[in-house]
Amino acid sequence: MNRREAIQNMLILLGGAAILPSSLRAAGQPSIRLKHLEIDHDQELLLAEIAETILPASDTPGAKELSLHLFVMKMVDDCHSQEDQAAFVEGLSQLNTAAQTTFETAFADGTDQQRLELLQSITPKSEHPEALKAFYKLMKQRTIQGYKVSEYVMTELLPHKMIPDPYDGFYPSAKLGGEI
Repeated sequence: MNRREAIQNMLILLGGAAILPSSLRAAGQPSIRLKHLEIDHDQELLLAEIAETILPASDTPGAKELSLHLFVMKMVDDCHSQEDQAAFVEGLSQLNTAAQTTFETAFADGTDQQRLELLQSITPKSEHPEALKAFYKLMKQRTIQGYKVSEYVMTELLPHKMIPDPYDGFYPSAKLGGEI
C-alpha cells in the first residue's frame, strides 16, 4: 500500500467517524435539538400532522413540506416562557385525547375532514381544556408565522429585488392614474 492509498483510506475513515454521531440519533428523540421543550419523535410527527392540517398542500407546498413543525418547536423552545412550554406539551397530549373521544382514533389516523373539524372546534369559548386552547393558539400562530417567513414564500411568492426598478423621469403620468 502506498502513501496515497493510506491517506485516502484515512480520510474515508475520518469522514465516516464524523458522520456517525448524527446517524446514531437516539430512537424517540426529535430531529432537532431542543433545550427546554420535552418532545419525543412521536409528538414531533403529531405536530407535523397538525401543521399540515392548518396549512395543507395545494398548488403551494404545505406545512409538512416546508417543515413548519420544526419552526414551531424551535420558536416555542427559544421564545416562550416555561409556563407556555408546559401548556404546549400538555395541550399536545390533550389534543390526542380529544381526538380519541371525538372520532375514536388518534389524531394522526383521522381523516382530513375529522382533523379539520376537531381543530375548528377549539375556540376560546369552547369547553376544551385551557392547555389545549393555549396549545392550538400557539401552534396556529407559529405555523402561520413560519409560512410567512419560509424560504418558499420569500423567494417564490414575494421575491425581493436587491436593486429596485430604475427611475424613469419620462414615464407618462396618465399611466399612473394622474394628470399633469
